[in-house]
Amino acid sequence: MKQYMVLDIGGSAVKFALMDKDTIHSKGKRKTPRDSLESLLFVIEKIVQPYTKSIAGLAVSMPGRIDSAAGFVGHGGSLTYNRNTYFARLIEERVGLPVRIENDGKSAALGEFFKGGLKGVDHGVGFVLGTGVGGGIIANGQLVKGHHFSAGEFSFIRMQGKDPLNPDGFFGRNGSTTDLVRRVANMTGADPEEFEGQDMFKLIREGNQKVQEAFTAYCTSIAGQIMNLQGILDPEVFVIGGGMSAEPMLTETIEKALDHYYEHDPIYAATGVRAAVKRSELGNDANLYGALYHFLDMEDHSV
Repeated sequence: MKQYMVLDIGGSAVKFALMDKDTIHSKGKRKTPRDSLESLLFVIEKIVQPYTKSIAGLAVSMPGRIDSAAGFVGHGGSLTYNRNTYFARLIEERVGLPVRIENDGKSAALGEFFKGGLKGVDHGVGFVLGTGVGGGIIANGQLVKGHHFSAGEFSFIRMQGKDPLNPDGFFGRNGSTTDLVRRVANMTGADPEEFEGQDMFKLIREGNQKVQEAFTAYCTSIAGQIMNLQGILDPEVFVIGGGMSAEPMLTETIEKALDHYYEHDPIYAATGVRAAVKRSELGNDANLYGALYHFLDMEDHSV
């Protein structure tokens, strides 16, 4: 079976995995360079170099607005130096292998469609809760990319109708698990640099009422946006991903908030339309599987 090198480029780390279409064989990671495109290309070349004779290609998940068919990055999101580049071609010139790239949120949704909670689903949404809110939309069994390749950028949803330019009203700010954990740290007098999501859940289990209220308010906000997207996209399933989704309490609390809303919602009473909410089955591997799915689909339509 053919093997591939798959990269998940993030703001802090370049994660990589040797994979075939069914299995992850090995994993590793390197620090993401913050200084230049040249430094990033150098890191990628060094990751791939030992495998060039044994792999069939390179699949990449990465931040930014990406024309994946052309291998073009309009802007690189958190990697501000990667702008208006034919990024796939630049890598191909260094490694001598076919390269396919896709946006990280869209990769996560494709991964769930390929191997996870959206498998067999024609209409679904993948949410990735982290520093912001990323994700992807599956409609009619296909990834929705949008005219500007920006579909699924849920962070940009404006939640304040009276002041839509206020960044505090962006869903990316309100739905950020990073901001949630920082707020809880400040609330409890903990060091925000050391405090993590697992510390927050520990406090909730110990009965800290203020932390429970902050967490419930966060999940209620997520539930409200799920209802909005239900009205726009009418999916069958929402899959909740991102690092915090490994804790079942997250999806359980979102579902409780939805139960409460729908119990009193006249629209739901009239239509009965509601999607299922699932925790990601793939976790942080969703991007890897999605990037590989995109590669296989573009190269030989073998998925």
